[in-house]
Amino acid sequence: MCSPKKDLTKFVHNTHQKDPLAFKSFIGTEVKVKTDNTSVHTGILYTMDPVSGSVVLLCNKEDNRYNLQLVFGHAIKEIEYTTKTKTHIPELFQNSTDQFSLSDLTKKKNIVKQHLLENRFPVTDVNDILYIEDSVSIKPPYTADHCVCTNSIILSRIQNILRSVKK
Repeated sequence: MCSPKKDLTKFVHNTHQKDPLAFKSFIGTEVKVKTDNTSVHTGILYTMDPVSGSVVLLCNKEDNRYNLQLVFGHAIKEIEYTTKTKTHIPELFQNSTDQFSLSDLTKKKNIVKQHLLENRFPVTDVNDILYIEDSVSIKPPYTADHCVCTNSIILSRIQNILRSVKK
């Protein structure tokens, strides 16, 4: 026995019923998240996934240390905004170039540049960024993770070469 056909034109995904700009306006506000299991999570709304409804809360600990708490969208029953005022969100992920001195970065740049030249890549240095033709750029601290290229094959090959560079 066949079931009657469902009218699929009336189906609208939950994502399309929410306004992304409204989500963005709540970032940085203090919230209270209530879940299905009656738990209550409080913190500053760090980010929100509009598709899954999951939220990341920034919870302040002592000595300017922070804790991130992920609450999955399927478990959220209610989000209550405790304040409408925006709170300053600290920079949680520091740029790795801060860990290196200028002389270390210069030394690393010269080693990488020499290694690429030995492998017959035409490398130019402009404002402390290494360029290979117009397709690849390598930014400080000159590792495979700081290599940018629109061609994935070229990117992979250059990253492999950068990984082989002695530190």
